[in-house]
Amino acid sequence: MCLFKHLRQTVCAGITYVTALFFVTFNTSAQPVNEIIVAMHIEPPFSDIVNDEFVGENIDIANLLAKKMNKKARFVYCPVARCLSLMQSGQADMIVAVRKTAKREQFIHYLSPPIKIQKHPLRFYIRANNKVIVDKYEDLQSLKIGVLRGASYFDKFDLDTEMVKVPLTNHQQLIDMLLKGRIDTFLEREESITPLVEQKVYATAIKLAKFSYDKGVGSYIAISKKSPFVKELTAFSQAIETLQSTGEIKKIISKTQYIQ
Repeated sequence: MCLFKHLRQTVCAGITYVTALFFVTFNTSAQPVNEIIVAMHIEPPFSDIVNDEFVGENIDIANLLAKKMNKKARFVYCPVARCLSLMQSGQADMIVAVRKTAKREQFIHYLSPPIKIQKHPLRFYIRANNKVIVDKYEDLQSLKIGVLRGASYFDKFDLDTEMVKVPLTNHQQLIDMLLKGRIDTFLEREESITPLVEQKVYATAIKLAKFSYDKGVGSYIAISKKSPFVKELTAFSQAIETLQSTGEIKKIISKTQYIQ
């Protein structure tokens, strides 16, 4: 059975192939010095798998940076928590579009500047027929909240040990669990959810809570501290700065926003 319903144009054989990558044991010592292993989770339109190929904004940015550094990017599919684990062990070199946290800084180097400032608010999703009200942060205390395993949202929420958080593997599971009534809400940006839900379902079965987290946050590319590319951190950051100043990264991001 195909694991990801939202990969509309991807045959199950393709999914089997990339899922197999998830279980691969990487021999990093044999890795070509010009090949960057990029840990990538699925989050359309930023990253997706279509016809066995990785596509999307984050893919294009990683390829652009790799080319600027005279290297080649090789993408490996992994759920968020697994991607971070690969970065921590050094089995992956790079991860794209991650929030900066103190915990992650223990095992990854963030390249500067960020590739963008994420300004879209984090919204809390509720079933349309649910009488739950989330008008303020405190209203979340009694709810079962779906979260992506390994994801970081905002400090107050991430560090809140009183919340009942239900860790799930991907965005599709968050949506399915909400619609089945197994969680009361989940939080995410609309741009990451609308591509996964049929328009009619989104309009009739789901509603957005009044409360949201709307502070901008930097979206970074990071290098594993165990990657051989740590020797080139300054060069990588300089490459990003150049790609920002020439407008090449902005052009990719603008294209994605247009598609939405």
